[in-house]
Amino acid sequence: MKQYTAFKQGLDSIFVEQSALAQQACYAIGIILSKAISLFLLPFVAGQLGLIEFARLETIIALLNGAAIVVSFGMVNLLYRQAGEAKDRSAKKRIVASLFGTTLCIAALIGGGVFLSFSISLPLINQITPLSASELILCTLIMSLEGIIGLCLAWLRMEEKAFIFLRSMLMRTLVYSLLTVIGLSLGYGLTFLLFASLAASLIQASELIVHQLKSSGVRFDAKALWHTLQYGWPFVLSGFAMYASQGMEVVILAQYTSPELLAAYAIAIKFFLIAALCNQPYLLWWYARRMNVLSNPHALRSAGTGATLGVLIAMASSLLVWLWSEWLILHLFDPAILQAMNFLPWLLAAGVLKQWGALYNLGCFSSENSRIQMYIELGTGAFCVICFPVLISSYGVHGALLTFVISQLGRLVAYWFVSQHVLYIAYPLGLLVKGALGLTSILLITLMTSTTLNTVITNTKFTFWIMFSVALCASIACLVWVVKLGRPYAKTL
Repeated sequence: MKQYTAFKQGLDSIFVEQSALAQQACYAIGIILSKAISLFLLPFVAGQLGLIEFARLETIIALLNGAAIVVSFGMVNLLYRQAGEAKDRSAKKRIVASLFGTTLCIAALIGGGVFLSFSISLPLINQITPLSASELILCTLIMSLEGIIGLCLAWLRMEEKAFIFLRSMLMRTLVYSLLTVIGLSLGYGLTFLLFASLAASLIQASELIVHQLKSSGVRFDAKALWHTLQYGWPFVLSGFAMYASQGMEVVILAQYTSPELLAAYAIAIKFFLIAALCNQPYLLWWYARRMNVLSNPHALRSAGTGATLGVLIAMASSLLVWLWSEWLILHLFDPAILQAMNFLPWLLAAGVLKQWGALYNLGCFSSENSRIQMYIELGTGAFCVICFPVLISSYGVHGALLTFVISQLGRLVAYWFVSQHVLYIAYPLGLLVKGALGLTSILLITLMTSTTLNTVITNTKFTFWIMFSVALCASIACLVWVVKLGRPYAKTL
């Protein structure tokens, strides 16, 4: 035990001495690898649960994501703001200890509130999706822990404890994955999945709470709790706006579509998230870099170029996901999931528009006033809150897809005009058009080649290799094209 403790302390000390780049790499690896492991586990989970139970799982996850916004109550944002403004280390620790105590109180209050209103909350949730009493208890405990975990992870980032962050994220993911594989293999089903999630969360929370107590301690202050409730609601509102634009539609779809169709939509969402995950390495680098570029008036052209390359990478990632999605769905999932291919192009298009808006809003970051961004995000969320129920009730999944695309297009237009009004940046639209035309050409050639080969070669034994070969060649062409476009600007960013 002593040898393990010494080894762990040695690793922590190594990462403390690393550069800011190494720290950021640890954060990126922790987040990306955790998501990647969960995605690799997806075919096994979907296959073991079946379509109906998998659809129920996705609905429960969507409900938990919405509840987590209330539990967190903007504590991470308050931590960054208040601790960042502290004048010295001792003042910062007092603030963090008070926020940690407040987080524990909020988690206890919300968890206790659910248990006290059990006879009311369980029937209400069952109107959305079937949920047993034991499953509601597990969900409540998971939800209560999320706010605590979120605050502790944010404090690790402020302390630059990158390795502890990485270890914590991977440990939770690996514990959950191991328990999931064992439980589903033994036929325990969805309830055991929730238990696995709770067990992994408890292990992560235990380690983080111990570290938090050693680092800052804990203070229970009624005034601090009231202050948080008073000033945290705008962050909750912003969180719900983001949830409304991505996540809430699953809960509404559960009321109007069959479980099989909802499962196909959920799988399409997962592939859409893979495309977003592929963009993360560049975005993590660019988001840290763009503020330095914006502070130099002579480097504004480079800022526009960096943002445009990010848009092209988002387009390329979406194309790569589309190229491989049909092949992967056919060989990894139930045949009924193939309906996801009807939804995926629209989700990928909405994802590109969303990334486009996030990258072409550089002017908004040239000012310390962040209210403009908040208003745009709130407007996008309000549009989705209104349109999702109306369009989904009339058109089902296609109503949700239409809302996605229109909301992200409107968000992009709003960010473009507001950002350019605040700070004009000459974005290289020629580079954008050239890159988009190249990727479109690859897409069209791929479609024609695949159609021709499937017509000429009728032997189904070769279908596997045809789809694989076409997707591989198109992927290589896509990557080569993006690298060729970005190489001339590598030294100027």
